[in-house]
Amino acid sequence: MNPIRIELPTPFDVGSVNAFLFTEPEPVLVDTGVHSAENWAALLAGLNANGVALTDLRRIVITHPHVDHCGEAGPLAEASGAQVWASEIAQTWLVDPAHMWQRRVDYYAHHFLPFTGLPEPAFQAVIGSMRWAAETAVPVPRHRLTNFPLNGTLEMGGLPWQVLHMPGHSEYQTCFYQPDTRQFLAADMLLAKTPTPIVERPLDDTFTRIPALPKFLQSLDRVEALDIETVYPGHGDIFTNHRELIQQQRQRITARKEECLRLVRNGRCTIAQLTEEMYSHIPLRFRFSGLWMLVGYLDLLQAEGAVSEHLRDGIWHYTPAE
Repeated sequence: MNPIRIELPTPFDVGSVNAFLFTEPEPVLVDTGVHSAENWAALLAGLNANGVALTDLRRIVITHPHVDHCGEAGPLAEASGAQVWASEIAQTWLVDPAHMWQRRVDYYAHHFLPFTGLPEPAFQAVIGSMRWAAETAVPVPRHRLTNFPLNGTLEMGGLPWQVLHMPGHSEYQTCFYQPDTRQFLAADMLLAKTPTPIVERPLDDTFTRIPALPKFLQSLDRVEALDIETVYPGHGDIFTNHRELIQQQRQRITARKEECLRLVRNGRCTIAQLTEEMYSHIPLRFRFSGLWMLVGYLDLLQAEGAVSEHLRDGIWHYTPAE
C-alpha cells in the first residue's frame, strides 16, 4: 500500500510538516510533528480519517530527531502503547533530548556563534530557539524505544523498505526506499525548497565541525542514482521527477555560492556581514536557517580553494584565495 500523507501544523517558517501512515498489515506512523495541542488534534484527526484509532498504532518510525518530526513521539507512544523505532545514532536525542539540546546550546554559545560576529540580538535569537526546543522536548521512555541499524530494512505497508542514512540536513537523518514500488520516504532530504544544512555539534569533543552542505550534496548524489517514481517529502506535496528537482537545487546552490564569493571579494568578510547581505529578508527569529546556508556556501568555497579562513580579533574572516 502507499503511504498516506497527514499534514500537521508547526509554528516555524517552514510551514506544515508531513507524517505518513501505513494502515495495513498493521498501523505504522512515520514521524509525528511538533509537541503542541494543535499538532495533537490534527494528528488524531488524520488517524481517525483513515480508520485508525490511537490505540491501533503499533509502530512510530522517526526519520530524524528534529522537533517538527519527533515532537509527539513520547506522548504518542505512551497514549497508544506503540513502540518508537529510531536509528541507532538518533536514539539518545529521543530518550534524553534535554541533555542533547543543552550540549548543542553549549556548542553554539561557546564554540560556534562567538566566531561568526553575529550581533547580540541575532546571537540570542539562535540560542533562544534552541533553549525553547530543550524546554518543550518530551522524552521517549526507554522501554518504548526500538533501534534499527543504518544498513537494514524496515517492514512498512507489507513491504521491506531500505534504510538509507542521508546526512547533510541532519547528521542523524534516515530515509526509506522501496525498490519494487520505487517509492522514497524522503524526510527532509528532498524538499521543493532546498533543506538547510544544519550546523551540528561535532560528535566528539574536539569541536571540529563537519561541513554539512558538502555532506548534503554527497547524499543528493546518492538519491539521484536511485530509481524513484514517487517522493514522499517531510514538508510539502508528494511529487515525482526527483532528478529534475535535484538539478534545480544544484544550480541554485551554485548560484548562491558564487554570490557569496562575489561578496567576499567586495569586502564582506565575516559570517555576520554575509548573512545580513544574503538573508536580511528572513525574520530575525528564523534567520538561523540563512546562517546555516551561508556557512555551507563558505564550506564549499573553502573546499574548492576559492576562499581562506583566518581568525582575527576572535572572529572568523574570509578572504579570496590568492
